[in-house]
Amino acid sequence: MKHLRNFALAFTLVMVICLALPSNVSASPIPDDRNIFGSSYTLESGRILDGNLNVIGGVVAIEQNATVNGDMFVVGGLVDIDGIIEGNLTVIGGTVTLEEHAIINGDLVSPASYVKQKPGAQVQGDIIESWSAPMENINIPTFWSMPHRTTQVRFVPIINRIGRGIATLFVMLALSALLLLIMPKSSDTMAAALRAEPWHILGYGALTLLVVLIGSVLLAITICLIPVAILALMITGIGIITGWLVLGYELGKRMAEDLFKTKWHPVLSAVLGNLVLFLVAAGLEFIPCIGWIPIFAAMLFSLGMAVVTLFGTQSYPRGQMRQKPQQEVLVDGTKSKAEDAAVISPPPAEEPQNEPPEVPSTDGAESIEDASDDSEDENA
Repeated sequence: MKHLRNFALAFTLVMVICLALPSNVSASPIPDDRNIFGSSYTLESGRILDGNLNVIGGVVAIEQNATVNGDMFVVGGLVDIDGIIEGNLTVIGGTVTLEEHAIINGDLVSPASYVKQKPGAQVQGDIIESWSAPMENINIPTFWSMPHRTTQVRFVPIINRIGRGIATLFVMLALSALLLLIMPKSSDTMAAALRAEPWHILGYGALTLLVVLIGSVLLAITICLIPVAILALMITGIGIITGWLVLGYELGKRMAEDLFKTKWHPVLSAVLGNLVLFLVAAGLEFIPCIGWIPIFAAMLFSLGMAVVTLFGTQSYPRGQMRQKPQQEVLVDGTKSKAEDAAVISPPPAEEPQNEPPEVPSTDGAESIEDASDDSEDENA
């Protein structure tokens, strides 16, 4: 009985050990996609990622016998692959090392990046090391080619371009009229800043555009601040469009005063000025190499007006505008109230000087009167 009990105890112990330590362990797959943002990640040997693996910065390692069932997208960082990628591997920037046991069953796309493929690493698909722009193989007809090659399609791009230009023109004219109806004072403030300091406006516009572009790139790298970068670019675009409309408004005012010697309604000035400005910009586009320079300068002027005046809410230059009275800005030739008050008001009275008081002499006055009476008697 004792031996039977010892045998049952030993059998139970062996069964527990066998169940606790199985000979073959199979890891369960990791569901869904995995996104790595600037951190470290390791897909251990034998593990399966049942989805896509997106890596933006950081350090990532795919160990031997590890499998990614989807695609792998890498932007920057340091990636070491020794497992299996069932889909495509796209690498933009950074350094990727394909170890001896690495297998890429899809394509390897690596523009502007460094990919080191060790002996034994396999890429079953294509290896693409340059950008592939969409619709890059379309043959665009040229105006200087032979007529028999482009007779059927040469007018289609022209018609499309004219149609887009007309639509853009109507939109700009409508926005200019709406701007002068809603924000007339702000438009005048921006135009006054352009007249006062044009080169300062150009410098502020160029500096603002440079800061926004560099700042947007730096914010986009952090990924989480991409909405802030998009918002900054949107505000910059709105500033350029607003300043462009005000630039056309100022051009319309100059045309009315200098060419026609009259004064138009602000909305009419804005519409006609923006019409002329749009036509001039469209004509400059046909000048090769240098046609974009005046257009770009006009955009910098537009952005500068919006920035220094905070979309027309603050006058510029601010220090000079405080020293001068507001009435001096009038352009109709009339005097300001301050000048009229200065002309009408009498000059300040002079302070009396300290002189000794005159003492009347009674004796001298009486002698003079007696002498005059004696002379009258003698004459009589």
